[in-house]
Amino acid sequence: MRFIDDATVPEFLAGPGLRLMVLGSAEDLSSQVFGRQLSEFDQLTGTRLAIGVVEVARSPETASAWGVQGDLPVQILFQNGVMQQVLRGVRSPKGMWQAMSDYLDAPHI
Repeated sequence: MRFIDDATVPEFLAGPGLRLMVLGSAEDLSSQVFGRQLSEFDQLTGTRLAIGVVEVARSPETASAWGVQGDLPVQILFQNGVMQQVLRGVRSPKGMWQAMSDYLDAPHI
């Protein structure tokens, strides 16, 4: 998992394989809660999924381009640079896995 911004989002999204761009805010309680869930999900997925976190206050162009205004966090899944799925709100690692099960193999637990 890494932090990305307006300047690095295009490079991140253009990468191969599965990429999850997460838009959130350090000021938003839901985003704060989701941070822990996202860390667990990142550990669970290992190298199957690259996760990029965007702080919307520091990346207004990205937030505007994706129509993100409120209702954070927003997760956007890409496969080989093509948007596949949009998720909104806080989910558990298991809930995220279930929501993305069409794109992820079974976890190695």
